[in-house]
Amino acid sequence: MASQRAVYLLVLSTVLTSVLSTCLGYAVKEDGPVVQTQFGAVRGMYVEEGVIFLGLPFAAPPVGELRWKPPQRYGTPWAPAVRDGSVPGPACRQEICDRPDYPDPDHECPRDHRQSEDCLYLNIFAPNHVVNSTARLPVLFWLYGGNYGMGTGSAMMYDGRILANKTSTIVVTTNYRLGALGFLVTASGEDDVEGNQGLLDQVEALKWVQENIASFGGDKDRVTLFGQSAGSDSIAIHLVSEQSEKLFQQGIMLSVPFSIPHKTKWEAVRLGNYFAEQLNCSHGDLKCLRSKDADAVLKASNKAGHFIDNPLRYIETFMQWGPSINPDILPGQTVDLITNGKFHKNKPIIIGTTLEENVMYIGMGFHQPIPSKLKLTAILAAFVHEKALAVLREYDPEKSHDYRPNLSDIATDWMFTCPTRKIARSVASVGGDVWLYVFDHVWSFKHLWDHHDYCNGHVCHGEDLPFLFQSPKLIGLNMTADEQVLAGSMAYHYGNFAHTGDPNKPSPYASSVKPPGLNWPVYSQENNFTCLNITTPVNVLLEGYREEKCDFFDKLNVYP
Repeated sequence: MASQRAVYLLVLSTVLTSVLSTCLGYAVKEDGPVVQTQFGAVRGMYVEEGVIFLGLPFAAPPVGELRWKPPQRYGTPWAPAVRDGSVPGPACRQEICDRPDYPDPDHECPRDHRQSEDCLYLNIFAPNHVVNSTARLPVLFWLYGGNYGMGTGSAMMYDGRILANKTSTIVVTTNYRLGALGFLVTASGEDDVEGNQGLLDQVEALKWVQENIASFGGDKDRVTLFGQSAGSDSIAIHLVSEQSEKLFQQGIMLSVPFSIPHKTKWEAVRLGNYFAEQLNCSHGDLKCLRSKDADAVLKASNKAGHFIDNPLRYIETFMQWGPSINPDILPGQTVDLITNGKFHKNKPIIIGTTLEENVMYIGMGFHQPIPSKLKLTAILAAFVHEKALAVLREYDPEKSHDYRPNLSDIATDWMFTCPTRKIARSVASVGGDVWLYVFDHVWSFKHLWDHHDYCNGHVCHGEDLPFLFQSPKLIGLNMTADEQVLAGSMAYHYGNFAHTGDPNKPSPYASSVKPPGLNWPVYSQENNFTCLNITTPVNVLLEGYREEKCDFFDKLNVYP
């Protein structure tokens, strides 16, 4: 007999399919807005909050001989036909989202569950008043998270219509290649695969924005990158990369897992060799690898996700496929580079974390209680080695039958909170403008954490996303009055930042209302290192957030 939860998810999935088909209007509306791009005209859709254009190609399909190649410039005009902009492009190949019956409780799959290697498409959301006007609005360019192995810019969670309307910006969401298809590295000689194809996809999408966004009412000289988890890790890389420097002006970084190191080239090659073995190919044999169908590649990519590349850096398994160090786009570890001033200092940033980032990952990784301090110490040693005892002394957990909550506290500080503070202080120390926040509201939505039930009642990784995009209403969920205030405060600060480079300096165009009596100070010693606590019923300011623990981790020097 099906469980109550399974029945709920099936019903929810059915309802959502019906709702989305109705509210998104997959059929092209003859009266939809038509915009001219360099490749031809595209017809979008009118919605209550503005206009939407879905599934716009920004690079050639990375298939056949282009598999594992850097993205190639899109160059196939569809004129004189008018392109249908009412249907999103497929997601890039990944383990989830490949079944129409997948319940997708996070709403992170494409609306129709399609996925393909031919996936380099982006979406545009604009307010109503920008259509057929001379306005040039700033651009919010979204990069999704998902450990570089899952996610899509066409997820319902990231529908940008409400955010665009509230902030009077053009919101762009994009795909980029994932897993082995996006980050394979080989050492085969003349036909080497250098890796970081997924990052280069992001760069190509940003170049498309530079060339085309004016047609949609956007200002190519006011582009704000914003992203979460792997998406914000990508932004950190763009902040240190010469390739990206002229393609954006500032960044908003949510929940960067800074303590997960990026692989060296030879670590990435070892992973690539293991991947090739799963496909019965010789190491670096690109002809053999390209001959395999996408399903086989995906299966091998997933299997390689459990490969222990470097036993001394077990933390890498949390983000197995991902960027590797390469002089073309990632010249070193981002924490090291930014700490040493090797980043684009003229780009202001907003950066922050949720209160309990690692409750999710500890819950996913440890299905049984951690019954003793000895076991807890052994787990810590796998990550921080000889410094495990110092960490245990610092946190000094009380006797318990389950030390998973203690491990979550430690891991949240080590992986997220404290390296984020270090990055913020590094930017501030060279005169850069940086604003730090912590998000600590437990959402009111029932059942959204049922697939990760250990997150119920906690502020897990990603808990801020529904309030950033204000997308719950699109799937029939309602925020409380306090949550509406919280979401409005995020739109106010982030919208201001997109328009003016300062979350406090209002734009005359945005519709969000200023939170009562609150100024978010630049994070600096002069301001007592004050950060914004995004919370309910209203936001507050905090001085020296997690100061003692972060001072400890800074001295311990356990960031990559």
